[in-house]
Amino acid sequence: MKAITLSIYTFFIFSMAYSQSYIDILKLPKPDSTGSIWNSFYEQNDKIMVLSDKYMNDKEYKRMYGYFLLDSMLKAKPESQLNEADYKKPLLIFGPVNGFKNWNKFDVLVIKTKDGFSYLNKHYNSVNDGVFYSSPNRMVYTGNSLQPVWELQSQFQNYPYTIVSNNERIILGDYRPGKAYSTDLTFIRENNYIEINTKCLKIYVSKNIDTDLVMSFVSKTDSIFEKICGKLAIPLPEKPIICYLHSEPNEATFFANFYFMQGYEVLPKDRTFGTVFMKQLHCVGLNLDIVKHEGFHALWDKSVGLSINAFFSEGIQEYYLWGNDTAIVNSNIEILKKYVDYDFTDLVLKGEIQNFWGGPAENNWPIAYPLSGLFVKYLVEKWGIEPFKNMYIIEDKTVAFRKTYNKSAEELILDFRKDVLNK
Repeated sequence: MKAITLSIYTFFIFSMAYSQSYIDILKLPKPDSTGSIWNSFYEQNDKIMVLSDKYMNDKEYKRMYGYFLLDSMLKAKPESQLNEADYKKPLLIFGPVNGFKNWNKFDVLVIKTKDGFSYLNKHYNSVNDGVFYSSPNRMVYTGNSLQPVWELQSQFQNYPYTIVSNNERIILGDYRPGKAYSTDLTFIRENNYIEINTKCLKIYVSKNIDTDLVMSFVSKTDSIFEKICGKLAIPLPEKPIICYLHSEPNEATFFANFYFMQGYEVLPKDRTFGTVFMKQLHCVGLNLDIVKHEGFHALWDKSVGLSINAFFSEGIQEYYLWGNDTAIVNSNIEILKKYVDYDFTDLVLKGEIQNFWGGPAENNWPIAYPLSGLFVKYLVEKWGIEPFKNMYIIEDKTVAFRKTYNKSAEELILDFRKDVLNK
C-alpha cells in the first residue's frame, strides 16, 4: 500500500509543475464514421494483395492474410510474381517491411530503412513498431515483425493512418495536404492520467476521477487477478497489465477504439462500460464488476493468446464466472432449451461479433452468452483446461476441433446437446 501511495504522490508533484490543461477528447479530430478509409481502396477494381516471399511459409502469416482472402474480389500474389503492370494497380501490401525486396517500387509513404521503417520523416526501429495507412490506390499493413502487423489488422481503422509501438496505439492521424494532423496518444495519457503501479496492473487513472476514491479501489484489484490465475492455471503476468480508468465514456471509446460498439456520436456522461483492446483493459469509472469481467479477458489474452472468435473469448469468461454455480448453470440450460432448434454451428466456427450479439435474446440479453459458457464448460470438464487453451488459439476451428478433440464441430455440438441440453 505504501508503494501505491508513493507513486501517486510522485506523480502529483509532476502534475503541479506541468501547466497543460486537461485535453478534451471530443475536441480532437473525429474518427471516420462513413467507412471511407476502407472503401476508398476497396471500391477500386483489379486489386492485388501483395504477400512477402520471406514469410510465405510462416503459419502465423498464413493465418493472418487468410482473413483477407475470404474476399474473392481480392487477388493475392507474392512480391516475386508481380509484373510491371501490377505496380500500377491498387495494392494491399501486407507483412513486415523486411520481408519485401523491392519496397520502393510500391510508391508508398512508408520508407524501408536499414533497421526498420520511417513514416512522415520519423523513424521506427523497434521490433514492435508498425503502421497502417490507406489511400485510394494503396493500403499498407506493415511493421518490423508480424506482431504489430496483426495488431493493426485486428482493429477497426477509423483514421487515415495509425502507428503502434510496444502493443499500443501511439499516433493517429491524417497525411493528406490541407487535412494533415497527428494525435499523440502517449502525450494525452501523460497529461490527463495518473500512473499507479500494483503487483498485477499498471493503472492509468483519469485526473478527473476523485483521488480519495481511487486508493480504496486500487487496493482490491490484485486479488481479482490472483483468483483468475488460480482457477484457470494461468501464471500471473510477468509484466503488469495496462488498465485505464476513464472518467467518462467518450474517453474510453477513443482510447479503446470502441466506436464499432458504442457508435460515433457523443455518448452521455453517465454511460458505463468496459472492454479490452490490444491486451489493455479499459473501464469507465471505478467499477470492480467491469474490472473483473474485462480484466479476465486482458489476463487471458495476455497469458493464453488472442482470438477473434467471440464465442470462445466470451465463453471462457462466462465459464469462469458461473461454471461451478449449479443454480446459474441450470437456469442457463432452461433458457437454451427454449431455443432448442437454434443452429449455432456457424457461431461456434466463426464467432463473429455481429452474429454473437445479433442472434436470439432472452430478457434483452443475447443467449450467445449462456450458450458459449455452457459449451466451454462442456469442453473443459470433458477434456481439461490445457487442451482448451491449445484449441482456443487456433483460429480455424474446424482444424482446432479435429486436432484437439478428434471431432468435427457437428459432432461436438451433437454431443454437447446430448450431455447438456437434453438431460
